[in-house]
Amino acid sequence: MATPSLSDSEFVVGFCVGCAKDVLTHLDLGPTDDEVRRCLHCDEAINSALRSVRGDELEASGYALIEARSCGNGGGCSAGCGMRSQR
Repeated sequence: MATPSLSDSEFVVGFCVGCAKDVLTHLDLGPTDDEVRRCLHCDEAINSALRSVRGDELEASGYALIEARSCGNGGGCSAGCGMRSQR
């Protein structure tokens, strides 16, 4: 199975009136079980035109994509990989 790249991934964005900017959206169910797109930040319903952007285009909207570091053992800091945060 191929590992997906961020530039190949698509994200849905739209203009949020409450935040006064283009934002990432999430899918929610409305009161009659209809699909509603909402602002990822304030949960306001997005009523503007939605568009898809690739992962490498998100920076233009003020987002940054950060890859999680992993030791490859499938666990967090308890996996013994030595990548624990230093205090």
